[in-house]
Order: sequence, then structure tokens, then C-alpha cells
Amino acid sequence: MKPGILPIRRALISVSEKSNLKDLASFLEGRGVEIVSTGGTASYLKKEGLKVKEVSDLTGFPEILNGRVKTLHPKVHAPILFDRDDPVSVQELKKMGSKAIDLIVVNLYPFETILKSKAPRKDIIENIDIGGVALMRAAAKNFEHVMVISDPGDYVELKNELTNFKGCTRQKTRKFFAGKAFSQTSYYDQLITGWFLSKKQLGSINSRVFGGTAKKALRYGENPHQKALYLHIPDQERKTNNILNISKGTLSYNNLIDATAAYKILCEMEVYKKASCVIIKHGNPCGVAIDNNLSAAYKKALETDPVSAFGGIVGINKQVDEKLAKKISSIFTEVIIAKSFSPKAHKILSLKKNIKIVEIRRFDGTLLDEEEIRSVMGGYLVQETSFSKANHEELEVVTKRKPSKGELNNLIFLWKIVKHVKSNAIVVGNNFSVTGIGAGQTNRVGSVKLAINNLKKIEKTDKKNHRVVFNGMASDAFFPFPDSIKMASRNGISCIIQPGGSINDSDVVSAANKLNIAMVFTKRRLFSH
Repeated sequence: MKPGILPIRRALISVSEKSNLKDLASFLEGRGVEIVSTGGTASYLKKEGLKVKEVSDLTGFPEILNGRVKTLHPKVHAPILFDRDDPVSVQELKKMGSKAIDLIVVNLYPFETILKSKAPRKDIIENIDIGGVALMRAAAKNFEHVMVISDPGDYVELKNELTNFKGCTRQKTRKFFAGKAFSQTSYYDQLITGWFLSKKQLGSINSRVFGGTAKKALRYGENPHQKALYLHIPDQERKTNNILNISKGTLSYNNLIDATAAYKILCEMEVYKKASCVIIKHGNPCGVAIDNNLSAAYKKALETDPVSAFGGIVGINKQVDEKLAKKISSIFTEVIIAKSFSPKAHKILSLKKNIKIVEIRRFDGTLLDEEEIRSVMGGYLVQETSFSKANHEELEVVTKRKPSKGELNNLIFLWKIVKHVKSNAIVVGNNFSVTGIGAGQTNRVGSVKLAINNLKKIEKTDKKNHRVVFNGMASDAFFPFPDSIKMASRNGISCIIQPGGSINDSDVVSAANKLNIAMVFTKRRLFSH
């Protein structure tokens, strides 16, 4: 026999999920494998007519504490963990009167299912598996000699392995399934940890584990040559299923990123209790507006940057009607997110071959995690999610001229948006509508130039329609020099909101005073990288 290829003569089976178990056990019995099993699993297999030896017969000790202790015994774990290549270990096992266990088939108590069902505390605790996890880890640790199968979906692969290799398993196969077992116990522990501790409490613990269940494999990642998965965070899946529905199409990696960006801004806009529209392209907003009228909100958002809106994602916090659906479908839109769609609107949008239609029933932040996680060299960064809680009480007017009530309300609106723009970020706008965005520039004055260039295009339309314009500007971080203030003044900006905190704040404020610009400090930086 080739090195690393070992026969399966004895199996221990202890499972909560019994799908396809009879078929597997029959297959093993047909190959002469002795089956050892625990209480509920043993009863099930015996009813199906299979020959089974109970663990209590192996140990000479019955299950105790209402089944809390079944397999936690040396005569169970020694036959799994002993080193077959060590004569001393082999002799020790013989003295115990025990025989090797070569295969462990185990899956855990359904803790996640019980958690989702909002079961009583006692039921949740009783579904924290101890013995099953110990069996999985013991078998996985000793993968050089023992095979562990922890997912019913892998029964077919196990049968194929045993068929192809005449009742034996290869070391590389055992190692793969050992790794899978450790991955599952890690995820299981993460679920349990999440039940015991809040995100805030977790923040005080130095060791952390991150993971999720694979919702689906995506066609590819950010680019076609990159593989990608969509993982669901354990405590978010139930919320997602209750709130989010994709009624047409499949969201790609980039779609999910942009859809999340749209969702975040729509959540920020809920405070206004009006129709809100946001258009996203490559993770950045390229149009945002609120209005009493939904079609007007969409029109204003589109006017911000109609060129960039092509192929973007449209997010709306109300029901899309037939009239608006026709407008949206007139230009290429990759994804449309809304609270709901009228039947006629859905039919109109569905005629567009490649559009994806997503319903999100609430824009209250439920779908967002309290933490943000990013991969960096050598590890991960974890931080609290940033919330722009700017309100009238927190703001400090630092110029001689105070902003009018209308200007201040407009500034707070812009401030809620600038945090969602890649730094350095500048957003300009008026009347609860964004008119210019400067994103991702390596210097602040560069972002000001970008935002103002777009503002000039919008202003021409405003003048034609004889609308009064009160242009405000929001910055995600302080202005290091007065140059941006002077440029803003030359282009019709009447008020500015920014964090402050520069060593040159006095020069910046002085420039604003000379130019009769009202300036407000938030004392809260909002970088986005």
C-alpha cells in the first residue's frame, strides 16, 4: 500500500443532521466497516436496519446529564488520537482494550438555526455542542491517520474516495477535510461568541475570529481574473432575508459594493422623511437629492453628473411607479434599488435585459454591521462604523457671518453625504441637491476644483429657470490653506462646513470673513479610504 493511503475499518457516527445518513451507513456496512454511534444517531440507524454498536458499549459508561456527556471519554478519544506510527501509543491502546477508529462522521447541534428562531435562552445553551466539536477537532488533528467528515454534502465524495481506493483514503483527502472541520468549528465558535458578547464587548477582546457562510460563489471579483465569494455574517443573515429581495438578476462583486454604498446614503437621508435618490458609480455617489416628489428627486440626482450616471446604480427610498420606471429605463442602469416597485414599474424595468432589481424594505441601517473590516499586510484592521451625527447643537459657527437657517440645513445635508465620498472629498450643493462632487484627489484644492467644475454646469440651468441658489460646500477634513476658500468664493459658494483642526484654521477663517462666507466647524473628520 502506498504511503499515506490507509484503510477504513471502524467508523464513529454522531450527527444532528441525518440527511443521506442511511445511504452512507449502508455503504460503509457493505464494505465491512464497523459502525459505532451515539444515542439518537444509533437509534435512527438501528430503525433503518443497520448493525450499530453504541458508544456506551465501547466505554462501559452510559450517557449522563440528559445527554450532555456522551463521547467525552478516553475510550472514545484515545482510539481517534493515538499515533499509529508510535509503538508506545499502539501498546497503550491495546492495554486499554480499545481498537482504532479510522473515520469520524459528525455534525454539530444546530446552534445557528436555534439562534435564528429566537428560541428561549435555555434551548440556545443546550444547543452549544461540546462533544461533537471535540470529536471533530480530535479527528482533524490526527488527519495523518483519521478521516473526518463534518458536512452531509461530502458523503458522496467520501464514498467515491473509498470506492476508487479500495476502502482506503489518501492523506491529501484527509488533510483537506480536516481543514474543513477546523473551519466549521471556528465558525461555530464565532456564532457562540456573538451570542455571548455584543460588538462593543468584542472590541475589548484582543483575539478575534472573522468568518461567514458562503452565500454563493460570484462569477468573479472586482476583475474577471479574480475569484470571489459572497459571505454572510452569522448574525446578519436573518435580517438580510427579512429585508432584502433580489427580484431580477444576480448581483456581482462590484454591484454589491455599489449597492451597499447606495444603501448607506439612503439610510442617512431617512431623517428628512422625503423622497430620496442616490446614483452610485465605482463606489462614489455621482448624484444625490431629496424632494417631496420622487420623480423630481431622481431628476435632480441625475442632473448632478448625467455622464457618470450611465451604467451606475440608482437607489430610491420609496416605491418606484410606472412613470419613474420609464425615466430610469431610458438610460443604461446596472442596478435599481428601491423600497418596492409597482407591478407596472417592475414589468417596464424587467424588459431591460441586464438590469438587476433589488427591493430593500427598510432604510434604517439594519443591513449594516457595526464594524468595518479590511485586509492589510500582515492582518486585518477593524473599526467602528462611522456615523455623521452632525446636528445643530454640535456645530460651531466660526465666522462673523452666521449661516441662515436654509444654508445651515443645506450644509448638514451635504455633510451627511461627504462622508460617503472617497477622500479627499468635497461636495457642493443647494436646496437639498448635490450639484458637484470632488472625490479621491491627493490634495484638497484638487477636489474643490472638480466639484466646482460640475457646479458651473448646474448653475447655467438654475439661471435659466430663475431659481435662487444658495451654494454650500462640505469637506471631509480640514482646509490646510485659504486657497480652497478663495476658489469657492469666486464660484458662488456662500457657506462651508468642515471639521476644522488645521494649524492654519485662523488663516482659513480670516479668508472666509473677508469673503463674507459663513463657516461651520463640526470637529469630526470623515475620511473614507
